Amino acid sequence: MTHAGPRPRRRPFVGARRAWKWVRTMPREDRRGLALVAVFLLAGLLLLASGLTVLAGVFAVPGKYVALHHDTSLRADGRTVFATVTAIRETRHVGDPDWTEYTPTVRTRIDGVTESTRLDDDSADQPDVYRVGQQLRVMFDAAHPDELRVRSDRIRAALVADARTWTIVLGSGVVVFVPLMTTAVRWVRRQERRTAGAVSEMRLQRAAERIAARDREREERR
Repeated sequence: MTHAGPRPRRRPFVGARRAWKWVRTMPREDRRGLALVAVFLLAGLLLLASGLTVLAGVFAVPGKYVALHHDTSLRADGRTVFATVTAIRETRHVGDPDWTEYTPTVRTRIDGVTESTRLDDDSADQPDVYRVGQQLRVMFDAAHPDELRVRSDRIRAALVADARTWTIVLGSGVVVFVPLMTTAVRWVRRQERRTAGAVSEMRLQRAAERIAARDREREERR
């Protein structure tokens, strides 16, 4: 086996230095064109990201506030009873990352009637939130006694935090998206006007050239 000796060390930022040297040696007009392309690329990516943020917020915010309003109305006008956790369903969700959902089933006695209800809307992502035999306070609308919700400060805080977070996300997206979109629309319209003006000027020039050619033909005939 032949010993090749130690490998030469790679100098850091060699590629960046070469790129910077290449940019510095470019003609001024080429540098301006490259900078313009970079600006348009960054603006396009920012416009796309902010647009997707606004779209996600538009779909998410109403649902978050509806859930928060429903919890508030049940706390104010609904009935509250105690329920016993009889079972917990574990559902494994595959994603990035993987997580497990824990959904409790409770037994309640309302107006002399005992019912078993699975609380799909109050599932948890931690195994220690619910346990079999646990006593929970649940609330419901008197008109819909089969629709139970857990009366919990933890759930209330999560609903408030979700509504606040998505409101901030939507507001941030709007603050970035609207000025960028307005600027883009104005730039497109300005370019359209310039193109239309250039086309009109070209047509006028061609018409003048045809008229001049006809005049020359008439002079030659005379």
